[in-house]
Amino acid sequence: MPMNDRKKVDSIIAKRRQSSNLRNIPDILIPLWQIKMRERFGINVDREIARYIVIATHETGTWKKQRAMRKIEKLLMDRGMDLETSQRLARNVIDTSVGGVASEE
Repeated sequence: MPMNDRKKVDSIIAKRRQSSNLRNIPDILIPLWQIKMRERFGINVDREIARYIVIATHETGTWKKQRAMRKIEKLLMDRGMDLETSQRLARNVIDTSVGGVASEE
């Protein structure tokens, strides 16, 4: 494969990945989802977690929930929670927001 063709393919792939990624989600969605989670489900989430909820909700893909759960889980572990608690909490938040299922405790 000539070098110019390779660069074309790489640039096409890079553009495709960029367009399928929600790096440029509207900033207004994050506070709206924070309010929605607080009013509907009684869950207070911060801005970082709300960003992952927005991505999981509005992104089209097969692994969106798992990716969002892993990222939220990592955030919670960085904040000092243990593995089991962060996994359970991340799953509850994503299931509640994306799946529309209210968790009862």
